[in-house]
Amino acid sequence: MRGVKLFKTCLIFLTVFSLSLTGCSKDDDENGSGDGGGEMTANISGAGAFKSFPASSNAVKQTIGSTSTMLMVQGTNADGQGITINIMGYTGEGTYDFTFGSSNSSSATYTETDVNNPMATQIWTTLYSSGASNGSITISEETSSGVKGTFNFKGKNGNDDSVRTISEGKFNVNFRS
Repeated sequence: MRGVKLFKTCLIFLTVFSLSLTGCSKDDDENGSGDGGGEMTANISGAGAFKSFPASSNAVKQTIGSTSTMLMVQGTNADGQGITINIMGYTGEGTYDFTFGSSNSSSATYTETDVNNPMATQIWTTLYSSGASNGSITISEETSSGVKGTFNFKGKNGNDDSVRTISEGKFNVNFRS
């Protein structure tokens, strides 16, 4: 039980950390080209179709130290649903696997938040099966203003071990400054 609580705490920290990156100053944003915006869509097993709000859909590209680049793509909607994808070791257009324990440590998270009871937030993440690919993201285009591509993944909930499949994911989002 202690391991589940630690896992949940780590997931919440990762989600909060990821969301905090969208508030980076223009100096931290490599592209510094906009206020975000765009769209993210997907099919969520057990929850139906997901479509984000343009104002809450964006990407952040940031160099960490002098050698590694991270790309985060996210979208949320009024139903409390959100998808956040982090690519560590981002090198540009291409496909990145969500393989827990791999050298690039890329991950995806699907979140359902109850606005009336935020402590009941449920999180499904690809960070659960070491060495197995739990999906991928393909960046098909990167410009100075944003990125577009596709994604799919399976996420596991640390509270009840349920698995959600996120399929047919698409995004076309602007960089947030």
